[in-house]
Amino acid sequence: MPLGIDVGGTFIKLFDGKRREKIRTPQGYTELLESLINIIGEEERVTVAVAGLVIEKEGIIEESPNLPFLRGKELRRDLERKSGARVRLVNDATAAAYGEFVEGSGRNSELFICLTLGTRLGGGAVINGKPLEGVKRVAMEVGHTTICLNGWPCHCGRRGCLEAYASSYGLERHYFLLTGKQKSSFEIIEEARKGKEGALGALKELSKYLSVGITNLLHTFNPDRLALSGGIVANFPEIVDWCKEEIERRSFKPTLSGFKLVNTELGEFSGAIGAFFFPY
Repeated sequence: MPLGIDVGGTFIKLFDGKRREKIRTPQGYTELLESLINIIGEEERVTVAVAGLVIEKEGIIEESPNLPFLRGKELRRDLERKSGARVRLVNDATAAAYGEFVEGSGRNSELFICLTLGTRLGGGAVINGKPLEGVKRVAMEVGHTTICLNGWPCHCGRRGCLEAYASSYGLERHYFLLTGKQKSSFEIIEEARKGKEGALGALKELSKYLSVGITNLLHTFNPDRLALSGGIVANFPEIVDWCKEEIERRSFKPTLSGFKLVNTELGEFSGAIGAFFFPY
């Protein structure tokens, strides 16, 4: 049986077809290897989903913002040597999109896109049942498409990325510009639930930029379904309706025919489930 593992900044999630489990993610490379080897056990085939730029052919993680100690590490080689299992590395957002396609909100979709809106902005796509990975397996870095020339600084070191405007830290910037106060994204969402004007305004600003990014995807890919996931959407689902309104205003009418903007269904285990089902 295959095993799907999703290595997140806080938790490692795993799925083996029936069992769903999660454990705390160790904050060092040696400790993470030991933890993953214990999880793999006697399994012969494993897919590991990791946030960041995963150079799948070489088995190298070029960049991992949530787990910076993984940068440049040959995780696949090290896991295969120590466990004896056949290991594949994939991007976590691509795995999450595939999980939603197989068992969640993307079922029966011809062209499905999934965006994860949280600390970062990740994206994945499934076209005719196959995950879109690109030549170097780094496709769908939606968060780092440019929407504002010389705009806000992004955590990637560039400026004007969609992620800089539509993410947890983007929300905090919107709030600061509207109120002059610094608060965490969690606090802002709590205020929005209570109807506080500044917090609601910040979330609406975020939704406008996110809608621009989604409209660009609509005009580029012409998907029949796009799902939104992540902590911001889970804790403030009204953002989906705001995006629908903005997308309808911005998009060519033919791209909206048959298109649905939806919430994801699998929650925090979408990446592990997608890794389990991921095609070799």
